[in-house]
Amino acid sequence: MITKSLYSILLSVAFLGLTSCSSENNDEHSELVSSSTRSFVVKQETAPLTRTNVSLTNGVTWNAGDRLFAYNITNPQGYDQLTAISDGERSDLKGDIHWKEGDELALFYPFRHVYRENMGKVDLGLSENTLYHKGELVVRRQNGTVENFRYFDYAWGKLKNIKEAGKDIWADFKLERQYSVLCLKVLYEGQPVTDMKQLTIKNVYNEATFDLATGKMTYEQPKGELKITADTPLETFYVALFPDDNFTPSYIIETVSGKKFYATVTEPLNYQPAKYYEYTVHVTTTPCPSPSPCINIDGTKWGRYNLQYEPCTNLEGWVPGYRLAKQAWDYFYTNSDPFNLYPDFLPRAFNTSAFDHFRWGNIAGANNYSYSYSRYYSYHMGNLQAVIQNRCYGDLAYYASNGKFMMPTKADFDNLMAKTGEYVGYYQDGCNIIVGVLFDPTVPACKKGKVLDKNGHIIGNTNRPNGIYVGKYYERNTHMKKFSKEDIDKGVFFPFAGAYTEYNDGAPRLQRPGGQAYYWTSDANRCNYAQATAFSAYYMNNGWLYPGTVNGCGSGNNPKYNMYNIRPLCVSSDSKTKQNNQTKQNYQTKKGW
Repeated sequence: MITKSLYSILLSVAFLGLTSCSSENNDEHSELVSSSTRSFVVKQETAPLTRTNVSLTNGVTWNAGDRLFAYNITNPQGYDQLTAISDGERSDLKGDIHWKEGDELALFYPFRHVYRENMGKVDLGLSENTLYHKGELVVRRQNGTVENFRYFDYAWGKLKNIKEAGKDIWADFKLERQYSVLCLKVLYEGQPVTDMKQLTIKNVYNEATFDLATGKMTYEQPKGELKITADTPLETFYVALFPDDNFTPSYIIETVSGKKFYATVTEPLNYQPAKYYEYTVHVTTTPCPSPSPCINIDGTKWGRYNLQYEPCTNLEGWVPGYRLAKQAWDYFYTNSDPFNLYPDFLPRAFNTSAFDHFRWGNIAGANNYSYSYSRYYSYHMGNLQAVIQNRCYGDLAYYASNGKFMMPTKADFDNLMAKTGEYVGYYQDGCNIIVGVLFDPTVPACKKGKVLDKNGHIIGNTNRPNGIYVGKYYERNTHMKKFSKEDIDKGVFFPFAGAYTEYNDGAPRLQRPGGQAYYWTSDANRCNYAQATAFSAYYMNNGWLYPGTVNGCGSGNNPKYNMYNIRPLCVSSDSKTKQNNQTKQNYQTKKGW
């Protein structure tokens, strides 16, 4: 991938003279101090490359009628505008500006026909834009060419501490581009694809909100899909993108001849504003395969699926009977209604039935949910991650996977929640409603560590034992997000699979599957051999939801005989060093009662 700065191509510093056209009478100066509307002409003393005809090689130019926002940051009084009065590399900009000496002004291109009612924020889009072009209001979409960027050439800058000098006002000024440029080339079996007509980019921001006062861009909507159709067949697609420090898109390319090609970026890319990125993708003719069983979040590889036991399963590299769930939302004995407090009874074949809830630190008979096995758990009072003793007690995930996976620590959960946004919602699998929380690392930094509703709005802080009213999932005004598979593939999804705690052999059933989540950590209670720390979350029948936490008052006091889910981590080379050190420690455990 080739990266270079666009500042030398698209940006520069301009010294602008704002000349009064309203009057040459010095007696009017007292009226100007009160931020009244004043007619200005912005003259370009140099020829900065901040024009709306964009070219990466030949410079860019204004078009007569191009309009910019002018916004008084110091004393907001609505939106003013400036208009280019001629074509070419240099043009005066005319408009009526609210201004007084010492004010700070923001300029933004282009002047948007539709903007927010709350002052100083502008909604931006990459799929479609409505703006003035050559004095006319037009609607345009990206078409894969650089020339088309003129309709998405978002640029911003400030006029700071403007002072009068006779009839003229001077200021240093720089327009900075607020988007990245992607130059995408496509190879199939080593040969370039040259007749492309449509590009679909999934998992990308295509809507943003821009703060004229701070120059900050935020994303209130989750990532979605950007579809670009070329006017003529292309060999290369040029795409304007919003900045993204965790850019992991999927591409679908369609050609004039009707062929479809697919590619997915697995390692996150950091796309910054006013930068040019040249990227070549190697595509296949089959849809993108299922995601890797692991996802890297801040250096920790989280598993996407729960650990499961199913008789007759015999996978290479696994202890017979064990595997990962086939989908992130899978759990055995799914409760179709999350508000049903009396789910179906479990099979009474306690040792030979499929099960995916396990006691803490139990390996031998870990899947057996009969009362006679209820006290088979480890008495270890430290961290059990990647520890095994006599194939009877220890880290079940590490044992079952022959060292490929391991249980997460409490610190791993803390970091997961701090480095992601926690969406609350559900996935519909046939007739089953799978309630869960999705930890999405692709959200903007300002939303990490936050609980998010279906629209990506912040409704609370994650890893806190505080309830949030989200409403019932089927209500029109619910905060619960209906997840798609593409949503879930972005992060780590924890289905509310309930727990097994009562050990009633006569009427065995899970406790609140669909309404609560319990996942073991590898950390025991250091003061009580019978307790350990677990991640938990709850969805109540009255519409209240308690987001995921390992910091609740009872998080470290879960009885080890309770049977909870395990969401393992993928073992990396770094963690293997840690595991080798752990296995050298003296480790004692007891069978239990």
